[in-house]
Amino acid sequence: RFLDLLHHFIVFEEDPDSGALHKIIAGYHQFHAVNAAVEETVRASGMGVQDEAGAHSTGRMHGGKPGDRRAGVVWHTQGSGKSLTMAFYAGRIILHPAMENPTIVVLTDRNDLDNQLFDTFARCAGLLRQTPQQATSRDDLRDRLRVAAGGIVFTTIQKFAPLPGETVFPLLSDRRNIVVIAD
Repeated sequence: RFLDLLHHFIVFEEDPDSGALHKIIAGYHQFHAVNAAVEETVRASGMGVQDEAGAHSTGRMHGGKPGDRRAGVVWHTQGSGKSLTMAFYAGRIILHPAMENPTIVVLTDRNDLDNQLFDTFARCAGLLRQTPQQATSRDDLRDRLRVAAGGIVFTTIQKFAPLPGETVFPLLSDRRNIVVIAD
């Protein structure tokens, strides 16, 4: 656990006012929630390892089947570090070998929250090993999701509206390693 904390659950943030550097380490609730969520994501994606009997190696969800694309919910109260939990989760899932360099989509319902989460993730670029991107329009979102793998894309739910003549948003059905984090 100690090595896991050191490797995946520490970020450094610079105070915008004073310029002081702060080291932030995950709380126990963040550590355990992220590790459970990573296991469930691998199970739900269907990309993990199965044993001879076909059982998935990370089957915590009661009744959850490998590949069912349902990973669950992590509940947080106000002020408990939800934004950092999301960043820690993204950092862990990006490195998981079974996920094959996933694309992370961070989905919100309003612009101010989108900007707030984007700023948190941008400050955690070292942990994430990449710079997050913000979709500016529906077309920009589609362009950013056309990549074969990788990337962290922030968007609001309104940008997922299908174009005239479409019944569903087309780019999420072909890949198993697009992970959507909704706030």
